[in-house]
Amino acid sequence: MKKQECGYFPDECWELIFQKLGEDHERDLDSISLVSKQFLSISNRVKHSLTLDMNAETLHLLLNILTNILRRFRHIKSIVISTNIHKSIHDPIAVDGVLDQIARSGVLLNLQTLRFRCHIEVLRDGFRALALSMVMKNNLKVLDCSGVISMQDKDLILIADLFPQLEELRIHAARRSHDDKVVVRITDDGVDALALKLKELKEIVFSCDSNACFITDKSLISLSTNCVKLRKIHLDIRSTNEHNVSEDRMGFVMQHSTNMTSLSLDLLSLQPSASPFAIGNGFTNAKNLHSLTLGQALISDKHISLLAKAYPPLKKLELDGGFIEDKYPEIHGALKLLLHACQLTLEKIDTGETNPRKLAPHRHGYQRVGSVSP
Repeated sequence: MKKQECGYFPDECWELIFQKLGEDHERDLDSISLVSKQFLSISNRVKHSLTLDMNAETLHLLLNILTNILRRFRHIKSIVISTNIHKSIHDPIAVDGVLDQIARSGVLLNLQTLRFRCHIEVLRDGFRALALSMVMKNNLKVLDCSGVISMQDKDLILIADLFPQLEELRIHAARRSHDDKVVVRITDDGVDALALKLKELKEIVFSCDSNACFITDKSLISLSTNCVKLRKIHLDIRSTNEHNVSEDRMGFVMQHSTNMTSLSLDLLSLQPSASPFAIGNGFTNAKNLHSLTLGQALISDKHISLLAKAYPPLKKLELDGGFIEDKYPEIHGALKLLLHACQLTLEKIDTGETNPRKLAPHRHGYQRVGSVSP
């Protein structure tokens, strides 16, 4: 074996160092790349995420240089697109053009995560362009469309068809009016079609403006039944339609989604169950539930008491603080029981705007409860 020169430091070691630096502040790699050709080459290899921040003035420049950027950083796994360009107003091919450029770059990217930090119309053409690459079609695991407005049922179906290996999906349905009538964008039909096709789905987040979607028990049953690997459900539904979701089906989800670790329910209404044990049995069967967020519809003495009796292994509990402030006299006893039941596992309680001093007497001696966030 050839003896190395004194002071030689292998590229593999530099790569580990650069990876560690990039974990906290990936922009530090930009400065490191200027030191030498060796450092430039290594920093290019360890850069795994790329943020494309553009506006109307820089869009065309980005389209011209994007291929060269991707050829330089061939190990990119995550792309974040951030823009203030509104597709329908400024440029009809704005972000669609960026996705098309990524697809036609000729670079065999192992793209696993795609996020949109912008308010923009649905990118149907751009999604289709990406899916023409079988590598991207099968490797994309995380699709964050929380910044994409005007999502509809047909878009959920399109996403499921184009990216069948998705594990995490974030959807936002914005409220739009047509002839003074609110147009419902996402319904049970779209969610059901999505659930039937995304067998690898582990996390789904639905955020809906007032009356922009109509998701009922049917969606919950479909997700729980078809997506057996599901670990997180987040529903933030600002709908005034009464009784979209029932206690019975929430209990069903927690009982049948055995891999569930995180459940977030920010609902304005919840249909009560004919059986007093439905949601309680669900909590009891949720053996792996570590994170729970309860919104207005679930903040009650009944629900918190049932949760406490189930002794869930909660590490994080979030409650709608603004609502608790009004309901505290009613629920303080149940909340005390819950804190006692979870004292060995609970690490954080977030009560929004609630004064944390109100909870302090019930936390006395609980060493693992790290904080109460105001």
